[in-house]
Amino acid sequence: MKLFALSFLIGCLVSLVHSEDVSLKPDNVDGLIKSGTWLILHYSPYCIHCRNFAPHWKKATEDLDHLAEESDFHFGSIDCSTQGDLCDAHGIMGYPTVQLWENGENVERYTAGNYYDPLVAYVKDKIAAASLHNDNGVEEDTEKEAQPDDETDNNEEEKAEEEEEEVEESDESNPEEIEEEMEAESENDVVEADILPNPDGVSVDLDSARLREIATNEVPWFIKFYAPWCPHCKALAPTWTEMASQLRGQVNVGEVNCQELPSLCEEFKIRGYPTLQMLGHGDPIDYHSDRSLISLMKFANEHAGLDEEIKELDANELSQYLTVKDVALIYLHNEKNGKVPELLEVVSNQFRSTIPFFSTQDEKVLEKYDISPSDLPAVLIAKDNSVRLYHGSHDLFRNTATNRDAFVNWIENEQYPLITKLGPSNQQSVLSDSHSVVVLNIVHAKDTVSQSKFRNIATVWHKSSPSDQIKVIFAEMDRAMWRNYVLDKFGVEHDETAKMVIYKPDAFEYYSEDVNGHELSLDKPEGLYISLKSLKDLKGHSTLAFHEKVGSTIAHTMNWIATHWLISIIGFGFALSFVYRYLTYRSPKRLGNHAGNSVLPSFRSVNSYDYAHKD
Repeated sequence: MKLFALSFLIGCLVSLVHSEDVSLKPDNVDGLIKSGTWLILHYSPYCIHCRNFAPHWKKATEDLDHLAEESDFHFGSIDCSTQGDLCDAHGIMGYPTVQLWENGENVERYTAGNYYDPLVAYVKDKIAAASLHNDNGVEEDTEKEAQPDDETDNNEEEKAEEEEEEVEESDESNPEEIEEEMEAESENDVVEADILPNPDGVSVDLDSARLREIATNEVPWFIKFYAPWCPHCKALAPTWTEMASQLRGQVNVGEVNCQELPSLCEEFKIRGYPTLQMLGHGDPIDYHSDRSLISLMKFANEHAGLDEEIKELDANELSQYLTVKDVALIYLHNEKNGKVPELLEVVSNQFRSTIPFFSTQDEKVLEKYDISPSDLPAVLIAKDNSVRLYHGSHDLFRNTATNRDAFVNWIENEQYPLITKLGPSNQQSVLSDSHSVVVLNIVHAKDTVSQSKFRNIATVWHKSSPSDQIKVIFAEMDRAMWRNYVLDKFGVEHDETAKMVIYKPDAFEYYSEDVNGHELSLDKPEGLYISLKSLKDLKGHSTLAFHEKVGSTIAHTMNWIATHWLISIIGFGFALSFVYRYLTYRSPKRLGNHAGNSVLPSFRSVNSYDYAHKD
């Protein structure tokens, strides 16, 4: 019985180690990684980059699962949101972080792209290097052991050489077939790399042929022409890199080294450095604004252009778009439904800055969202790893005011994910939503700990707040991108700590303290929850400058007059009559009564000394 139990435990351990991706925790990590080679992913489920990387990691670990037995190479992952101490022990500063461990020792950090191809290439390189090292070690040991018995060893060597020759012949006989197989495998990767613009979130180093190709096609590229010795170029470099990362999946970004390619830069009439241009629209569009991150991103988004039509995608294309979009509206249909309804196209223009619209008839998508063909056409919003189905999809083919209002109202209620990342394209629409209250987490992009806390706060609020509660949008602003904006509007200095404020768009006011006068804190969310339910008791601060306050007051007054026009007419009538009576009673000369030529009557009594009797 004991032997059976021991065998069972060993079998479970072997099965665990040979699984595609082992979940590592403090109680098993030391025992598992003390032998063999381990590639370990440190992640947080609340990190958007981790969620984007997840399908690529999963695909790679599934495809390379055989390496556990063949090369003692294993894959493991650690959830840093629940295993924070373990991630701290591994020296993790941000997510996702992938480390290579050998026999319990941290060897190096994986720094290639967070995609299937570079990840698989990295693993194969490590396997090949380890195999070469082992082969050299075996040959040296064989030579040392060969000395005692020359004849036996000579025979064995001859056999080994014959076997090696056979293996080499078999390997050399079909190199093209092997290459074709590898290409076929790469075609079946998670998603194709060229579906989205800027899939890696990097600025591509361009050569002459590539730049000329970009200049002649219609795909927008934001290009930096620079020289390594230029001080302004050096100052722009980190901002440009961050911009490329922020524009991942949105706009292609590239750069040209004019020191290495002077004739190319002369061909494109570059006269100074850095020169920034948007290519892909015929003539280049020069960038002349300041070189702040937010200004650069606004220019890129505006001039790259938004799709005027709803994209028709297959399952793979849609999957890749959803890796870089927090929320998306998907229209599912078949050939019988025909083209996209007119009502859907009209409404898509209204929400283009906050939510992308896609269309698909791929059966794989139907299976993924559990939509049967009889349910088509169907409209859903995908966000936060779940979907929201619109129950009036068939009404979209009748473009009436009632159907349009119902559809718009549904989108307005569902368009924001749990946490909305504010960028140049959606910042204005989110912070001007007069029907909602915005809770802002002003945080560094790499501060995943604070982002995780904020996500937990938002989750608790949405689960506990009643449906008739005030609409609350939880949004994050990157300190680096919005440093000047948050300083001007919310008085938030640029430092390393996360700052949370409540913003009320309709009043242009923000609140940084709870009802008890304590600063809103990610570590004490109770103060935020109470404050959201008692906004009238909070002490607010205006986000408007003096001239903006005057303009806002005038706008509110005109809006009130337009809304209450009848009361306004009556009020103006009383006011004018009072002014008229005052003027005619106090100063009739101003109205011409004294001369007797006034067309307006006077209410002032005539004094006796104004009359002169002829007699």
